Amino acid sequence: MALSVHQLRCFIAVADFGTVTRASQHLYISQPALSAQIRALEAVVGVALFDRHAKGMALSAAGEGFLPHARASLTELDAAVAAARALDREDQSPVRVGIIVGTQTELISRVLRTFRNDFPDSHVELMEYAFDQPSAGLMLHETDVSFIILPILSQGLGLLPLGRPGIVAVLPVGHDLSTRESVRIGELLDEPWVATDTLDSACREYWSASAYRSKPAVVHHSVRSLDKFVQLVAANEAIGIAPAWVASSYRGHPVCFVPVSDIEPPTIALAWRDSDGNRPLVRRLRAVAEQVSLGGDAVRRDHDAPR
Repeated sequence: MALSVHQLRCFIAVADFGTVTRASQHLYISQPALSAQIRALEAVVGVALFDRHAKGMALSAAGEGFLPHARASLTELDAAVAAARALDREDQSPVRVGIIVGTQTELISRVLRTFRNDFPDSHVELMEYAFDQPSAGLMLHETDVSFIILPILSQGLGLLPLGRPGIVAVLPVGHDLSTRESVRIGELLDEPWVATDTLDSACREYWSASAYRSKPAVVHHSVRSLDKFVQLVAANEAIGIAPAWVASSYRGHPVCFVPVSDIEPPTIALAWRDSDGNRPLVRRLRAVAEQVSLGGDAVRRDHDAPR
C-alpha cells in the first residue's frame, strides 16, 4: 500500500487538533473515515504514530519524529502544484511587449513574426510608448519584455543587444548641410536642437549629443514623439539626430536626413526585468530575438534562452 497525500493531511490535522472529532470537522470528513486514514498511514509507515487515550490522541515518539517531515513534504508538494498552475496560466496569458512609437524596424518585425510562427499558442500584446518612457513600460511594470533603444538608465534590466543602426542628422530642406553626403557631429552643435522629453538622463543626454559638447545644448523644443520632432524640423524651428531608419518612415516630408559619420551609434535591444529573466515566455522571446539577430529564421519550440 502506498502512502497518500490525503493520509498526510489527515495525520497533520489530528496532530494539530489532538482529537479525531475536531480534526474531522476541520477536514469535513466523518470520524470513522478519518480514523481509517490514520490506521492506513500507520500500516504503511509500520509504526504507531499516535498514543490513544480516553481524552483523544497524542503523538507517539515516532509520530513526533514523523510530523516535521510530513509538514515539509506537504509544503513542498503544495508549492510544486502552485508553480505548475502558475506556469500553465502564464502559457495561456499574453506576453506584453513594449515598443517606442517610431521604432518599428524590420528587425523587430522579424522577431515578432518569427515568435508567432514558432510559438503559435503564445499571444503577443503590443504596447506602444512615447519618448518619455524609454524602457517601454518595463520600469512601470506594464510590460514583460520591451524593444528599447540604448542608452537608457537600465539598472535592474536584462539586455540582449540586437543591432546598432546608424545616426542621421534631421535637417530642414534648404539647410546649409542638407545636401551633404555626410556630416560630422561638431557641425551641428551650435544650432538650436530638439531634445527628448524624458526624465531618463542617459537617454536625454545621448539624443542631445551631450558627450560631444563643451557647453549645454540650445534646446528650443522637447518632444515625446517622432512626428512632432519631424514637424518642428520641417518648420525650421530646430534640428536634431535620429536613428537611420527614420529616413524611410518620413520619406516625402520637407526634411532631409544626412548620415552623421563620427557619433557612437545607439543599440536596439530586447530588455526585461532581471526578476523576470527565467519566466518561460520571456525566455522564449529572448531565444527568438537572439536567433533572428544572428541571421536565423526559426527557433525550436523546446528551445529556451540561456539563463
